[in-house]
Amino acid sequence: MSRLLALWLASTGWNIALVSRTESSLSTIADEVKAAQTNAGNPDSLTAAALDWCTQQLGGKLDVLNYNAARVADSHITTVSPEMLELDFRVSAVGILVAGQWFTRNANTDRVSQGEWPLFLVTGGTLDREPQMVFSSLCAAKAASQTLSRLFAQALPQASRVVVGMPLIRARIADPESGGYTEGYHPDTIIQTVFRPFFEEREKLQDGVGKWTVERVI
Repeated sequence: MSRLLALWLASTGWNIALVSRTESSLSTIADEVKAAQTNAGNPDSLTAAALDWCTQQLGGKLDVLNYNAARVADSHITTVSPEMLELDFRVSAVGILVAGQWFTRNANTDRVSQGEWPLFLVTGGTLDREPQMVFSSLCAAKAASQTLSRLFAQALPQASRVVVGMPLIRARIADPESGGYTEGYHPDTIIQTVFRPFFEEREKLQDGVGKWTVERVI
């Protein structure tokens, strides 16, 4: 999903910095993004090693920051270890806290007066409302991260002139039985349905953020 989002944005002319917990997972995607442009976590080190690097690479403040980090692994509430739960909190919740606070200082607000607002985009799901036993640790971490995102959505428009968007995906993207995509949840469909509207609407806020939609669900 992150790959297709990056490719779509690159094809429309965006400059993009990609960050992952491992460099190897980015090399192929980075090449694809460069081609698309031509043709068209450790949270403790997140700020210094990743986010500051993004601003250096792009030559200034950012228009959009998309946080989409999570560790997906089976865990049952009766057996999950404190260490696993802490790890999931660090990736899903602490990471969002660090990224959101960093963005308040590094968002490009130069065009807010023209109706174009910087966007803090936090990908999520509905595990906070509909927990699944098999992902107990992730469910708990997502409940925290979704709460942080909603708090940022309340605070950032007035405090920092930043809007928050939460694309929420109800189902697994990959079908564990068929090995393909879950029906109705192909990444292309997700990008066009719950990601693209945030990018389009953030540039149409001449009258303020009173009608801004924080959560979009597929």
